[in-house]
Amino acid sequence: MRALEVIHRASIYTLLLAVLPAACGYTSGFDLASGGTRKIAVQIAGNQTFRQRLEIPLTHELVRQLPIRTGLIITSHSNADAILEVSINDVLDRTLVIGSTPVLEGGLIFAVKMRLVDQKTGSVLRERTIMDRAEFRVPIGENAVSATSEAAHDLARKVLLALESDF
Repeated sequence: MRALEVIHRASIYTLLLAVLPAACGYTSGFDLASGGTRKIAVQIAGNQTFRQRLEIPLTHELVRQLPIRTGLIITSHSNADAILEVSINDVLDRTLVIGSTPVLEGGLIFAVKMRLVDQKTGSVLRERTIMDRAEFRVPIGENAVSATSEAAHDLARKVLLALESDF
């Protein structure tokens, strides 16, 4: 008899644990699909800085990560429900170890603007400014190029998180 009570209580607690997160209003995933946005075209990232070719690794990471992290489908502009526009607006260099020439440790701070635009209406579904920082240490084989690659990966992840309505 005691074993049945334990099993009964355990099943009630399990049921409560499964139902309580839904009761608190928490949702997970992307709400774009509920609004009819399932297919997205990714524009080549813009680059408003004087540094050349920063947009290439960022665009590559966006295209690579979008289907994995969001479940959305990448398609052409003509078949898309929405267009993802991303632009690198600023990059700041920072020397982390003062007085060393050449720089032994440095950092790059990126400011990126993202917009998700409805293909049919032209209305902006999401718009955010995102920042990220990446450091490099020359003595261990890192440099500004490796920091840019790291920042592109992290910025793409943050851009895709910003597609969620409550980011």
